[in-house]
Formats: sequence, C-alpha cells, structure tokens
Amino acid sequence: MKRLFSLILAIMVIYILSATNPERADYIDWINHTTMEQSSNLLKKGILSLAGESIFDAGTTKSDYVVFSIYKTDFTEVGMGKITTIGVFNQFIPLTSLEK
Repeated sequence: MKRLFSLILAIMVIYILSATNPERADYIDWINHTTMEQSSNLLKKGILSLAGESIFDAGTTKSDYVVFSIYKTDFTEVGMGKITTIGVFNQFIPLTSLEK
C-alpha cells in the first residue's frame, strides 16, 4: 500500500512540475521587465521597452527538461554579460547574475 501511495504521489508531483514549467515567451517577458526595473538609465529603459523582447529572444537558448527549463541569455554583444535562469513552478530563479 505504501508503494502505491508513493507512486501516485510521485506521478502527481511530476504532473504539477510539468504543468507549471514556464514557456519561452514567459521568460522573455520576465527578463525584459527585470532588466528594465534594474536599469537606472532612462535611454536604456526606452530602448528595452521598444526592442527589448526581440533582443532577449535572439540571445536566449532554452533547455527543456519537462519538469523545469534552463534559460541561458547571452548579452555580451550589447555589453551586458550572461545570465542563466531556471524556470520552475511558473517562476524564474536566476542561477547567475549579469556579468559585466
């Protein structure tokens, strides 16, 4: 009986994790808003509001592991560094900060 309960619990956890694995579009929107909030430069905020999503989309790769995803965004071409983020439970957790 304990085995059956453990199996059902494991299946439920895997289902919940896979159902709450955020999509790439959610990540692009999140990184754009996060970068705009961290910027104190008005010109930079304006550029990000106009072209930020396309800039981040071009520099981002996604590794999907069904129950979570790892996003790697490379901003080195625009002088901002790299960031690695894990997406799980419809949340994004930065594993590395922006390196300048």
